[in-house]
Amino acid sequence: MKTAMMILLLAATAACAQDAPQTTCTNASLKGDYGFTLTGTRPSAPTPGAAIETVIGTAMTHFDGNGNLTQIDNIHGSVTGFTAPDRAGSGNYSINPDCTGTMTLSSLGSPTLTLQIVVVDDGNEVRTAVVAPAPVMVTSNGRRVVTRPVLGGIFRL
Repeated sequence: MKTAMMILLLAATAACAQDAPQTTCTNASLKGDYGFTLTGTRPSAPTPGAAIETVIGTAMTHFDGNGNLTQIDNIHGSVTGFTAPDRAGSGNYSINPDCTGTMTLSSLGSPTLTLQIVVVDDGNEVRTAVVAPAPVMVTSNGRRVVTRPVLGGIFRL
């Protein structure tokens, strides 16, 4: 009886393990529009020794599924204030099979940023951390913008 129970337990465990999803990511894992919130610190000016300021903001980023991105952001600094509404940016990204990756972002008036990223929830969410330039310490979380049709128009979630 114990042997039969052990065989059943092992068979059930093996069956469950086969049903577990195997996540493999590619650049195509990010495709469409993602809404981001961001927070962190950065130098308040490009000059050496500038005060470090806290920043908060939002961004709408479009990933094309092929490694290119465009973005509109709105950033507010504790020293500089809100100086560039709807600032455009562009860059590229590369996603590894384990769903980690890198991203670069260039925006007018700012240094090019290098970010480490993680794709989660089957490509519906993205986590980022700026890793260069060193004085910029910003993280962000992005969620895919889902558009659903409704009677009489389009409803965005």
